[in-house]
Amino acid sequence: MRRTLLIPAVGALLLMTQPVAAQTAVRVGQPLARFDLLKPGVHRYARYRIEAGKRTLVDLWTRTLSFEALDGKASMRVHQRWDVAAPKPGGVRTLEQDSWFEPHTFRPLTHVRRETRDGSAVVKDYRFLPGRTIGLEDLAGNAASDFVLETAEPPFNFEHDMELLQALPLADGYAADIVFYDAGIDPKPDHYVFKVAGSEDIVGWDGRPVHCWVVTADYNTGVVRARFWFDKKSQILIREATDLPDGARLIKTLLPPEPGD
Repeated sequence: MRRTLLIPAVGALLLMTQPVAAQTAVRVGQPLARFDLLKPGVHRYARYRIEAGKRTLVDLWTRTLSFEALDGKASMRVHQRWDVAAPKPGGVRTLEQDSWFEPHTFRPLTHVRRETRDGSAVVKDYRFLPGRTIGLEDLAGNAASDFVLETAEPPFNFEHDMELLQALPLADGYAADIVFYDAGIDPKPDHYVFKVAGSEDIVGWDGRPVHCWVVTADYNTGVVRARFWFDKKSQILIREATDLPDGARLIKTLLPPEPGD
């Protein structure tokens, strides 16, 4: 999902001009420096629009991370679910994505997208292979069964930028050059640069300050379009902000854990 950001800082501003650092190439297949920060569990986010001073809930976003076996091999799995707050007639009511990865490197293996509209489901299933991304022909009802995209460089799964950034060695002046691809949505993979712009204390869901790295990305536009706040201790995403083309502002914020999480 692409973001455009024109939002003022929240909380005690600690952002400072950082020295220009060489970009670190993060490539598929390399062990990630802080992969061990990815822990099994559930994170829930609320997404809402701010427009003319009014806040409107867009959806609730649940991300569940686990370590399981896939085809007999130890793997990492991330399941996502969006529950739309007020779906329009004929619109998406729920969206689920189920993705598998190679541990330690975050190399994507498979990705399934399931959209439910008024009781009807559309399923698209993809597999990441060396040199190409394909749709699975042997999956019954796969709307992407004939999909094939040749890739010069193996990409990371763009739907899981949050977890990938969490596993990187965020620090003052750090900048990561990452090849991302959103299977079946982007026309092709591309390089994107994510920069640690500084530090900032923001108020967490329990009212206490959270010391965060602030990461920005311009998505190859030349201007900052996304801003992420990562807790410095766990590097879990606490907040994200986006300006939308229609002038509204989209906020994603971490919710407190529920009993049983």
